[in-house]
Amino acid sequence: MFDKEAIDAINEGTGIYQASNAVASAFKDKAIVALPSRFETHDLEQYLPNRRRARGVMTTHALSDFATYTKAHAEEGATVFVDADEMSATAVLNLGTAADPGHTDNRAKVQLKRTAAYAALKAHASGQAISQLKAAEFLEDWPGQVQCFNDQGGITLPKAIAAIRKLSIESMRKLESSEQSLSASKSAFESVQATSAEPIPTTIYFDCEPYHGLESRQFVLRLGVLTGGDKPAISLRIVKQELHDEEMANEFADLAREALGSELPVLIGAYASK
Repeated sequence: MFDKEAIDAINEGTGIYQASNAVASAFKDKAIVALPSRFETHDLEQYLPNRRRARGVMTTHALSDFATYTKAHAEEGATVFVDADEMSATAVLNLGTAADPGHTDNRAKVQLKRTAAYAALKAHASGQAISQLKAAEFLEDWPGQVQCFNDQGGITLPKAIAAIRKLSIESMRKLESSEQSLSASKSAFESVQATSAEPIPTTIYFDCEPYHGLESRQFVLRLGVLTGGDKPAISLRIVKQELHDEEMANEFADLAREALGSELPVLIGAYASK
């Protein structure tokens, strides 16, 4: 005689068998099967002499090493994607093809490093307010990269730095009053101006190699003086920053194509597996 637990187990097994057959028939060739929720899968790859397939991520800052590794491990359909925002390139080595898609989990990535000069430029020229001292010290730290100008022409770096250090705020208030027999009016005019004993630069040229491996380029900065507080503040903004980013991404993609030759396609964009 079977007890209740045995009968329940038999009924459950019969139900699973019937459900599996029904699902397999409904989804023929779709690799779908009905299983009870208690079943668990176990990966035994760790006990095998070799891995079933290559997967992982190789990372580097050197484009040449990225190209060497990518060419050595690329499978059919491998593609390189250049991320313009991150200034990085990712090779999906097992992307596969439309007919035989890969798992896309074997990759190589190169992340270009900013040079010290460009890192300093981005830290100071974000368009946000910085102190006179910080702006002056930035120019003092990079004399070989800097040229200063205003509407009258070029300004020597020592004079430009002195002008920023010695900025002062002058405020003037003018009140006009007019009274007639049948009307009266008042108007107030307030002017705030930043002045310095030396000519204040309004435009700064900053020349540097932005990322290791890219060509040197000239960045034009607009200098503004903020007079809203008790002390004047400086704002530095890179003109056409978005255009620089686009050009650097295209230059990076061209370098990647040159390093990889015609073996892999190089596209500007990013790839995400789903």
